[in-house]
Amino acid sequence: MVITTEGKPSSAHPVPPRPMLPRADLWQHALPRMLGLALVLVGLPFSDGLVWSATTWVLVVLMSGAWALWCAAGFRAGSPVPEALAVPILGVAMISGNLLVTLEPEAMLATAIVGMAAVSSGVFLSTLVSAAVLAAGVLALAIGGIVAGFPGQAWARVAAWIAALLACQLAGATRRSVGTQHAQAEELLLQTRRVQEQEQRAAALAERTRVAREIHDVLAQSLGALAVQLDVTDSLLTADPPRTEEAVERVHNARRIAVDGLTETRRAIAVLRADTPPLPEALTALVHDHRAASGAPATFTPVGTPRALEPDVGLALLRVAQESLANAAKHARGQELTATLDYEEDQVRLTVLSGPAGSGGGEAGPRPRVAGMDGGYGLAGMRERLLLVGGDLTAGPTPQGWRVQAEVPA
Repeated sequence: MVITTEGKPSSAHPVPPRPMLPRADLWQHALPRMLGLALVLVGLPFSDGLVWSATTWVLVVLMSGAWALWCAAGFRAGSPVPEALAVPILGVAMISGNLLVTLEPEAMLATAIVGMAAVSSGVFLSTLVSAAVLAAGVLALAIGGIVAGFPGQAWARVAAWIAALLACQLAGATRRSVGTQHAQAEELLLQTRRVQEQEQRAAALAERTRVAREIHDVLAQSLGALAVQLDVTDSLLTADPPRTEEAVERVHNARRIAVDGLTETRRAIAVLRADTPPLPEALTALVHDHRAASGAPATFTPVGTPRALEPDVGLALLRVAQESLANAAKHARGQELTATLDYEEDQVRLTVLSGPAGSGGGEAGPRPRVAGMDGGYGLAGMRERLLLVGGDLTAGPTPQGWRVQAEVPA
């Protein structure tokens, strides 16, 4: 017996469903079916000894018609063939073909369609349904052999043909499994790419937010304080008579604020580039600048063994210290300030204590203020920064003075 299998399966009705193939691929997949049908229709009339009885005609028409429908189904590019339709088509082709080759042994060409039907059932039908279709074909062989009165030797050939059909069905099932795994791998790759794109967009958004926060905190503080100094200078120069000496002092203050703002801007850029110095070193420089600018006693003390912190964590603590020192310079002018950085086992704590509770040295009366002069968002800005790194902030008066305390896990 000649056993012919068809080529790659089309995506007319995959189980489980797979993406539909392009039109050109569908032609390639349907071509073996059409060739098998043409071989049978052209070759059967020339088969020696084939008796064209009414039964033969009926079986040939049923087998050829069912396979022609299956060939047409191979060109469906938009939707898969429902299993409810694929089962009768393949079942009729297999049953009628097996009856034909048992009742008319000279019609061996019909095995081409039967073999391809077995492959298609393994590819496009579920395992149980495909096994049922194969069992129907085997039953047709048995019935045909009994009706034809096969001798013992002929039954051996029937058994060999059943084994061949089973091999075809298993080959189709294997092809279906490989195709399903390939489709799942492509879908997984697509999902992975989508996740990577989303992560990249989220990282870019987080970086833009971080840069915006740095620019706001640094420039808002410097430019706000600078605007106050310029407003006061303008008032002093336009007074009658002009208060020139005080105006010159305010200009010097404005220059110092501008220089400090430029320094902080450079520091922020260094942090954004992950090029910032260690936190104790940065806090030492910050306290030193505060002491030099205010003339008040100020000390910084690290406690514990310093260790490297994440850039965002170190920057958050640095900004808390900067905001606390700026507030101390405005509201506790001339008062002693102490800053402590404690490296504990699972966290790092920064404490800034400035002046006696409720004190506020310096000039009497209200001072000019503009939005942003208190350094970004003040306490709200510090809390926001610490929340982003999982930290916490407490601030308020104590018997020793105004205390700002920041804790971050590290």
